[in-house]
Amino acid sequence: MKYFKCSYQSCTLTYTTKYNLDRHINVSHKNLRFLCITCGEKLCSAQSLKDHSYCHTGEKPYLCKFPGCSKKYRQASQLSVHKKQHQKIDKKKKKLPKAFWLNILMKADIKMTYEIPSSPFKLEDATLPPLIPIIN
Repeated sequence: MKYFKCSYQSCTLTYTTKYNLDRHINVSHKNLRFLCITCGEKLCSAQSLKDHSYCHTGEKPYLCKFPGCSKKYRQASQLSVHKKQHQKIDKKKKKLPKAFWLNILMKADIKMTYEIPSSPFKLEDATLPPLIPIIN
């Protein structure tokens, strides 16, 4: 792996990308920072400043697109952490009882009507039968 070493005297830091090295040099050695005009906080990148500005405006532009979920976040990294919860549920969905998925469908803002097959359900099976959309 290639490392990028800071060339400033008495600085021994190394980085795995040139971008991170450049950011380090600008912030630590050239004192170049992005200033929030609302509160005066100094941030290390334009993206950090943009995300920081959302705490002043209350805006949450990062929206979860998972069906039935309407959570919003100020930072993309917060949304990424949230998405992992959905991924964990997806992996377990075949192990969860039918009642759990019916509850999720009822809570979700779904505009289609579904007919649940009337086959007997056993908890041992722990899988959700396929949903059949009814077209009106």
